[in-house]
Amino acid sequence: MKKPGKPREGPRALALRVLLRVAKGKYLEPTLDLALERSELRGPDRGLATQLAYGTLQRLYYLDHSLKPWLRSPERLPEPARWILRLGTFEKLFLRTPDYATVSQWVELAKAAAPGQAKLTNAVLRRVRAEKAPPWIEDSIPRFLYEHWGRFFGGTGFARLFNEPPPLWVTAFPGAEEALKNEGVPFEPGPVPGSLKLMGGPLRALSAYRSGRIQPQNPASLFAAQLLEAPRGARVLDLAGGAGLKAAWLAAQGAQVTSYDKNPRRQEAGKKNLKRLGIAVAFKTADLTRPIAEQAPYVLLDAPCTGTGTLRHHPELRYRIQPGGPEAMAKLQYPLLETAATATLPGGRLVYAVCSLTEAEGMGVVRRFLAEHSEYELEPFSLPFPALKQGPGAYARPEAGLDGFYYARFRRR
Repeated sequence: MKKPGKPREGPRALALRVLLRVAKGKYLEPTLDLALERSELRGPDRGLATQLAYGTLQRLYYLDHSLKPWLRSPERLPEPARWILRLGTFEKLFLRTPDYATVSQWVELAKAAAPGQAKLTNAVLRRVRAEKAPPWIEDSIPRFLYEHWGRFFGGTGFARLFNEPPPLWVTAFPGAEEALKNEGVPFEPGPVPGSLKLMGGPLRALSAYRSGRIQPQNPASLFAAQLLEAPRGARVLDLAGGAGLKAAWLAAQGAQVTSYDKNPRRQEAGKKNLKRLGIAVAFKTADLTRPIAEQAPYVLLDAPCTGTGTLRHHPELRYRIQPGGPEAMAKLQYPLLETAATATLPGGRLVYAVCSLTEAEGMGVVRRFLAEHSEYELEPFSLPFPALKQGPGAYARPEAGLDGFYYARFRRR
C-alpha cells in the first residue's frame, strides 16, 4: 500500500526499482510479480512496467552497445543512472515512444533516483540511436554460448526468439476453461493437452487461479511430466521436483506421486500451492546425489540446469552463466540420473529432462549414461513441438513462447 504523502510510483520508477534488485542477484519474475502486486498500477501502466523490465534485461548487451558512443566510462556511473539510461534507450529504440513523451520522464526520474545525472540522462537519451552490432550482441547472448549454439545446433536463428515477450501459459485443471469464460478471460489451447495461453490477468487476481483451477507453467515443462505416460493408479517418483508442479499434473491424472528435492523451503511452498490446487502429493526431502530407499515403475528427473532454455522469461540468467557452467552442471546432473536409474524398477520407465539448450547438459549426459548402463535403452517418442536437434533424445525449439527443453526417455530392461 502507498504510504500517506508518498507520490504514486509510476511504471518507469517501478521497472527501475525492480532492475536494481535484479542487478543485486534477485530473479526478475518473482521480483516484478511482487512489485506489481503491491503497486497501484493498473492496466496499461502494469503492461508498460512489465515491457520495460523484461525488454531491458532481454536486450542488455545491445543497449549497452548502443549507449557506448555517448558515454566515456559507463561503468563509473551510479547504478541507478546506468539503469535509467538502459531503460530509456530500450523504450526509445524498441517501444518507439517519441522523445517528447519519454525523455522528460526519465530525466525527472534521474533527478530523484540519481542526483547529478539528469543533464547526462537528457543529453544521451535525445541522441542515442540504433547501432550495428555483432549478432551475439544484437541478440544479447553471451558470446561463448552463442558460438556453442552455432556449432552444436548448426545455427543461431532461434536466439532472437528469447527476446520476444513471454506469454502467460497455465496448466488447466478440471473446471478451468469454464471459470475463465465466466470471468471473461480470453485464452487459447496450448500445444500439449491441459495447457492454455491466457490473454488476460493479472493472474493472481483471477478467481480461476484462487480457486485452484489453473497453475502457471510452460507447455515445454508440462510435457516432461506427460512424457512419462504414467497410467491412473501408478506409483511415480518425481526427483528434483522442487515445488512439485509436474507432480501436481501427474497426481491430477490419478498417479500416486512422491516428490523428492533437497530444498525444504521450495517443498513447503509447493505444499501450500498444492493445497490451493486441491491435489495430494507426498513430499520427501533428500540429497539425490545418493540413492534413495524407494523404487517405482515410473520415475521423472527434471534435473537442475543452467536454464538456457528459459531465457525469455528468465532473461537475467544469460548474464550469470559463465564458460564451463554447462559442463559443471552436467557433473551435478549425472549422479542425480544414476539415483533415478536405481529408483526405477525393472521394466519401468525413466524420463530425464532439463530446461537447457547445451550439449553437455542434454545429449552429453545421456550418451555417458547409455555407455555405463546397459540395463537401459532409449524409448522413442514424438515431440509435439518443433525440434532443434534429435538423437539421442530431443531438444525443443524455443518458439511461439515455448521454453527450450531437452528430453530423453528410457526403459529399464
